[in-house]
Amino acid sequence: MAVPYFPNQSIPTLPNLHLSEDDQGKIARLMRIHAERRQVMELKRSLYLGTYSVANLKIAVPDEVATKLNTLVGWSRIAVDPYVERTRLDGFRLPNDTDENPDLMRLWTVNGMHSQMSMGIKDALSMGSSWLMADGPLKPGERARLAVESPLNVTAGWDSRGTTPVVAWQNYWAEDHWAAAWYKNGLTTHLAQNDKGEWEIVDTTRHPWFDGIPLRRMTNQPSTDDRSGESEIIPALESVIAAACRTLLALEVAREFYSVPQKVLLGASESAFQDTDGNAKSAWATSISHLLGLERDEEGNLPEIFQFKAYDPSVFTKLIEMYASQAAGILGCPPQDLGLYTQGNPVSAEAQQVSENRRDRRAWHQMNAWWGPPIIEIMQIALRFENKGKLPDGADQMEIDWCRPEIRNDTATADAVTKYVSQGIWVKDSDVTLAKSGLSALERQRMNEDREVSDSMAKLDQIVDGLVAPEKPAVPKPSPELFSGNGG
Repeated sequence: MAVPYFPNQSIPTLPNLHLSEDDQGKIARLMRIHAERRQVMELKRSLYLGTYSVANLKIAVPDEVATKLNTLVGWSRIAVDPYVERTRLDGFRLPNDTDENPDLMRLWTVNGMHSQMSMGIKDALSMGSSWLMADGPLKPGERARLAVESPLNVTAGWDSRGTTPVVAWQNYWAEDHWAAAWYKNGLTTHLAQNDKGEWEIVDTTRHPWFDGIPLRRMTNQPSTDDRSGESEIIPALESVIAAACRTLLALEVAREFYSVPQKVLLGASESAFQDTDGNAKSAWATSISHLLGLERDEEGNLPEIFQFKAYDPSVFTKLIEMYASQAAGILGCPPQDLGLYTQGNPVSAEAQQVSENRRDRRAWHQMNAWWGPPIIEIMQIALRFENKGKLPDGADQMEIDWCRPEIRNDTATADAVTKYVSQGIWVKDSDVTLAKSGLSALERQRMNEDREVSDSMAKLDQIVDGLVAPEKPAVPKPSPELFSGNGG
């Protein structure tokens, strides 16, 4: 599949292609860098998807057999998917806010970023990085646009610190042709291939209130010497996966060749391998039928039959379990995630939470710290698009509220919250207390609304009670005995 490529010092001269020599040189350089990194990203992606075929060593299994078998293990997904499940954005806060900012959440949700962010995090975990993009509203009154883009389609040039992109090249397939976008200095140039395969400029958009480029990169496991990130499918895990796949291949071959016990037949005549018409029988038919009723030869001797020891698959299954244990140590996951089960009672909720603690801490302390800054920056860029280049008050100090990654134990949580509130450490109706209880931002907002309605109804009942005059006490009727007697 061809990608847009401008070779160095050889940019095609086309009537509708008006890119400066400096731009053409930068694009060529970015495409060369991207081509080198794309090979690694494609490998990691194929490992995650399970489409990567492990090379056959050609020692015990011939290629004629190996090419007909495809043995895979899904351990690469265990390195990625559990963190995607643990990383979820709950809301945005501005300085001095006690609740999530509803306007920022509307901007986030109207662009479908909850689902898009899961895709971006999955790309970052499996391939090392992913991209966030912003653009202005399509129509007046609409919100700015946000999107997540694959690292397979975007490459960028960086400032001297290597932290902020200053130029970027994006290429993508648009229905029936290749298209691209060139970002620099508040200018976006869209290009596309015509029917002849020639590149033409489609349009150029200048952002008058924004002088940078509206892209930010989310990286997984960045380091000072490589800020582009690293996949969670590290080389050590790749090695274990390859060994397990080859062991599965040997298991498959052994099952096909040695599931039926091998026999040795000595002293048999040719007729032992022929049917009644004198035609040669197949090995399978001979083994299951004719060998059960062999005749003596002319001298009265019976053929001797020997059977080899039956095939034992545990030779391979024990190896696979050993590799699974190694993978569990690399991944920091419970053995059950890799199919290793022990006899006994199911684990308790507390034991399950402890076994997941390593991944919970990593998602909460590391991954949220890696991905929070680019998310905040792309939100600030979107707000600039909506406000003519200016940030609303407090938006420069925006913060993210992340959902807690650990398993929620309602009984233990309720007990802890009750004790903290009873001792006066936490305030009963505080948003912090509700958040510690495990309630999401939406649930806390609805609870506050319900509480306001309930308080209003209670006050209204008090007012109504104050307006109704109290009933007068009933006057007792005089007893008839008071009016009986002689009078006087």
